[in-house]
Amino acid sequence: MAFSPPHTALEAYIDIPFNVWLSIILILTYGCAIRNRGLLLLIVLGFSATIVVFDKTSTLGEMTKIVCELPLGLGSVLAFLVANRSFQTRFLSAFTTYVNFAVYGNIGMMVGTPADGTLRGMCSKVTCATLFIWIVQKGHHAGWKTIVLHDDLFIFTAVSKSWIFAHAIYRFVLLTLPCFGSGRRHRLLELYSLTLTFALSSSSNLPFEYCFGMADTLVVPAVAGWSAIATTFNLIPRDAINNDLLSNRIGTDADAYLSAVSLAVAIFACFKIASARRRPRGI
Repeated sequence: MAFSPPHTALEAYIDIPFNVWLSIILILTYGCAIRNRGLLLLIVLGFSATIVVFDKTSTLGEMTKIVCELPLGLGSVLAFLVANRSFQTRFLSAFTTYVNFAVYGNIGMMVGTPADGTLRGMCSKVTCATLFIWIVQKGHHAGWKTIVLHDDLFIFTAVSKSWIFAHAIYRFVLLTLPCFGSGRRHRLLELYSLTLTFALSSSSNLPFEYCFGMADTLVVPAVAGWSAIATTFNLIPRDAINNDLLSNRIGTDADAYLSAVSLAVAIFACFKIASARRRPRGI
């Protein structure tokens, strides 16, 4: 019986060269986010302009997503952080509204992710809806005042640790859907996001859940931006060539298992929603 070398077997699931460079990029991004946010803002704007000008392979939808994640997402957060405290205090309400619209809108619109005829795709819609209700409920209980000023970080407070891990499981299943291709480039997305959340929490002495917003705002645009740059300049072969590889590996049984995992997250989310409704205000 023949066995594939570990490297070859791993390559079927993870784009190793892409993720090695992504890890380096995220380490440098973390360093800049802690020590020099102004420099990071310039880098983000520079790479955003490069992608818009030179990327001829992305569809309109893909390009819109990159613009929303890089300059409008991470860029706007960094711009607010580098502003002086008087500016931040004056425009905190407007910035909070902007962030709330982006956060809730981004999560809510994922309900529309194509199921592509898979059971896990349909279950992911249900899970997404419950996670959306859960986080909106948290925002409502906070009076929609979800942002707290901090000297170094973007702090989104209306999210719990249990929501963060539930969302990580949901998104891991979501990214196995055919509409995301083979998924080899973003297979480790949740690991990166949670690791960076822990790193930011440790360095700032802030609660883990307070740092998730900043961490995910750094990781997701970094993945999207590096993928666009790597493809545009042919630094790493386009991931789409391996689309069929993983799709063929997720058969009916695996689809059912992943669906069960997704529904378990939905049930947990419903329990947390119901528990919060029963809890008296002020507790």
